[in-house]
Amino acid sequence: MTEIAEYSRQFVLKTRPVDLPGDETFAIETTPIVMPGPGQVLVKILIAALSPWQNQRLKDFKNYTKPFEIGEVIDCDVLGQVVAGEADGLVPGQLVTGRLGWREYALATPDQLLRVTDEFPDTMWLTALSSPGLTAYCALDMFGRPMPGQTMVVTSAAGSVGGYAVQLGKLAGMRVVGLSGNADKCTLVTERLGADVCVNHAEPGYEERLAAACPDGVHLFFDTTGGTVADAVFDTLAKYAKVLVVGRTVSNNSDRPDLDPVNMRQLWAREASIQGFSRYSYPERWGFARERMMDLCRQGLIQTMDHLVDGFEKTPGALRDMLTGRCTGKVLVRYGAATPIEKDNPA
Repeated sequence: MTEIAEYSRQFVLKTRPVDLPGDETFAIETTPIVMPGPGQVLVKILIAALSPWQNQRLKDFKNYTKPFEIGEVIDCDVLGQVVAGEADGLVPGQLVTGRLGWREYALATPDQLLRVTDEFPDTMWLTALSSPGLTAYCALDMFGRPMPGQTMVVTSAAGSVGGYAVQLGKLAGMRVVGLSGNADKCTLVTERLGADVCVNHAEPGYEERLAAACPDGVHLFFDTTGGTVADAVFDTLAKYAKVLVVGRTVSNNSDRPDLDPVNMRQLWAREASIQGFSRYSYPERWGFARERMMDLCRQGLIQTMDHLVDGFEKTPGALRDMLTGRCTGKVLVRYGAATPIEKDNPA
């Protein structure tokens, strides 16, 4: 039999942060590992994926997601390995993904898990083939409807979702202008992801340089951030433009949404339309989007980006680094390595 630890550590919410979370925000609890019952498997967490919505849920104010309760395990998507139990074809050794949280081991049922194959690198199942890639694909497929020759602007273009929006826009034949607050990230967005231009919004003259990058106006605006950076894009909208609101990180991480301005005068003047989008409202589309992203990855048409941190204890610091813009692509924390599965000797 494969050796399994007796105890599992997990991060729970200890106190709510005012702005960015720190080490004092979380507590580590140690709990005995419970072996799976009928219809369950025990999953060893290998890699945890971090997302901006985790910071939003640390705070107790009205938002699109339910806040974490004090003492609740911090939720997130993970890559894991079944190490005990059998259910619905899941057996020890199988790699899976699921939303199991910041913990070392978790009990799960088959409906909570997606089987992982070795066709793609492990981290790709938490990036291009998970929420980041699927969010970009579903939003553009369902509501963006990109057209060749049109111009699309993408905020946080080197981010976990924005990076895929850039690439999908280029595959659709669009002129793509990325926005980022870091010169090195702008270089990555153009040279690796293929954007036509990337404008550094942290440098002086941002609005003028953005307008120069979009001489025909912006036909599609893919926004995940909101705030003044996004607000400036409205001055460059083309007539009948579409604004696809995939996130509002600036206001979603604050209890003062009024600090997130919206240039409604220009939206009205261009007769633009605004479409809000959350991937979690369309679970019936995930399978289709994943299959399409798999096809694009097989053809080498999609570049994946991730920032991998080693060590369970480093999870809170990795979240803070992500929220302060120190990372590129999807931030992942490695909790452990896959365990070789020993077969019982029938003799």
